[in-house]
Amino acid sequence: MKKFLLMAWVMLIMSATVFASTVEIKGERATPEYWLTADGDRVLLSASQIRTLNAQMHAKDFYSTDLAKFPTQLPASDIQTMLDKSDREGGYSVTAPVEVQYAVTVRRADMRLKPQPWNGDNYDDDQATALDPAEPVAVFIPSRDDQYFFCRSRNYFGWLQRDDIAFTDRETWLTYVEPNEFLVVIDNKKIVEVEDRSLPFQMGAVIPLFQTASNKTSSSQDAVKVSPRGIKFNIMIPAFPSIETNKAGSEWLARLPISIKGRLREVYVPIADDSSINKGWLPCTQNNMIRQAFKFLGDEYGWGGLNESVDCSAFVGDVYRSMGIELPRDTGNQESVMPIWAVFNDVSSYKRLDIVKRAPVGSLLFKRGHVMMKLGQDKNGTPLVIHAMSSYIANGEKIYIRKVLVSDLHYHGIAEVETIDQLSTIGAVAHE
Repeated sequence: MKKFLLMAWVMLIMSATVFASTVEIKGERATPEYWLTADGDRVLLSASQIRTLNAQMHAKDFYSTDLAKFPTQLPASDIQTMLDKSDREGGYSVTAPVEVQYAVTVRRADMRLKPQPWNGDNYDDDQATALDPAEPVAVFIPSRDDQYFFCRSRNYFGWLQRDDIAFTDRETWLTYVEPNEFLVVIDNKKIVEVEDRSLPFQMGAVIPLFQTASNKTSSSQDAVKVSPRGIKFNIMIPAFPSIETNKAGSEWLARLPISIKGRLREVYVPIADDSSINKGWLPCTQNNMIRQAFKFLGDEYGWGGLNESVDCSAFVGDVYRSMGIELPRDTGNQESVMPIWAVFNDVSSYKRLDIVKRAPVGSLLFKRGHVMMKLGQDKNGTPLVIHAMSSYIANGEKIYIRKVLVSDLHYHGIAEVETIDQLSTIGAVAHE
């Protein structure tokens, strides 16, 4: 009897292990080559169509904004609304209009919902997002201890540490908002050495290039700017090297911000012209969506950008941004602004599967709190997705897998409900 019970227990453990191992799909189906198609390099959206799409999505998303058109002053009510959405119990009160200050991130920076550092928890609720180096931000007010500033980036708002940003004037700031020439990071991550620091840039990050002599040749006069607490920063824009091109042989000359006592200064850094970067945005094609997505395969799940990685919405956001498409930061906001391809209302599992099969490659599949990107159907006709997965349910137990992986839609996201039956909508930026 004991032998029988032992064997039954071993079989149960083996069964659970087999089930768990089937969530992540490996082998040839977990390679980009399996999914690339002969007609997949056809351009889906032109640059002008992408600009129109971005404007439409920005207009629908409270967290996204066009920094190039950002006002120089905001009403107190606007700042207060953002503060309350970030942390309603924070006790920060704005009663007068705020003159906007301008800054650029000088390292990868955690944007926080409260003015306090990461507590080390992989699911710290106060982590909003992470910004790449050289990201422009509008600055509103300081924290009570002067160690943080409440800021707005292109697709979020929250608190940034003082040491993560450097103040500048609006004119210089706009050259980061809309650089004339720039590189786009197309690897999952790229490390750039700047002086004595290694700066990580994530996929879709913009690296401004040196502006050629025909655009700018000499330094400006020192400018004086007043910080939100009245501290004066002398901001000098250094002279550009007197060369006629921003590319010499196999290297690009990038301009990157550093902070000198809170002031923006720029350094010029040679960057190898290799497969990790692209001059400007990649073409918007289905094959590029697949190629870009697989560059994250196996990476750690990073809630809100923690651990220098991506969560589900940052994953798809970075893939799309490498082609110039600016999605909102959070899953729910992405779902609410994207062009909708399908809505699942009282649809059977069988019909849901058929709908997913007909969805375009690269479309985004949404369920509550999670987003996945469709790869296509495998040789057996099973639709597969790639996504940054935190956890799933197996045998009533929550299992943390915390990685970017390929899966089907039959894993259990909650209780005993398959993911296919939890889908709410499918979004597609371009479809027939």
